[in-house]
Amino acid sequence: MWKALLLCVLVISGFHTSACDKCKIQQTSSFAGTSILLKDTTNKVPNLNKQARRATVMSAILPGLGQAYNRRYWKIPVIYGVAAGLGYLSLGSNKQYQTYKQALTYRYDDDTSTNDDFPDYTDDNLVLLKKQYKKRRDFCYIGIGAVYLLNIVDANVDAHLRGFNEKINENISLSVKPYSNVMMTFQQPVYHSGIKFKLSFR
Repeated sequence: MWKALLLCVLVISGFHTSACDKCKIQQTSSFAGTSILLKDTTNKVPNLNKQARRATVMSAILPGLGQAYNRRYWKIPVIYGVAAGLGYLSLGSNKQYQTYKQALTYRYDDDTSTNDDFPDYTDDNLVLLKKQYKKRRDFCYIGIGAVYLLNIVDANVDAHLRGFNEKINENISLSVKPYSNVMMTFQQPVYHSGIKFKLSFR
């Protein structure tokens, strides 16, 4: 009998707890003279996720747009500066790669009217140079892709951190005030002064 009664109490309390999780008001319950304040803050999580999702999509559409949404404007020239540098290196490497590739084509086409511009280079030299510049060009392409992906990740993480910082700033306050006190020692007043720091958590 008592087992069935205990089971009913647990089920009812479980429904009551799940109902309280969805409410948006503050409730106060007391037990043995101790008051506990319950506050639902889950409504801030969807807003934070929505901001992060929006910043991610904006950076995916146009690099730097998510950073502008997060008000991190100084990151935009960094993103485009790195991407432009890698793009410039990739164009130069691709040009050299095409030059040495064409020189090898001229040597192997069995046409005496076509001559390459590197008569002092051996075939092995041209092959090695062609591979080196091709590798540099490919690394630059990979770097540009990495900058694009990092731009998206940075916008997402920055949106989450911005919401976290705003929440912390709302709950923590620091006050600085001058401090003075008078103490009586052997009928003589002793003055104390200084600065008082007060850090409060809400």
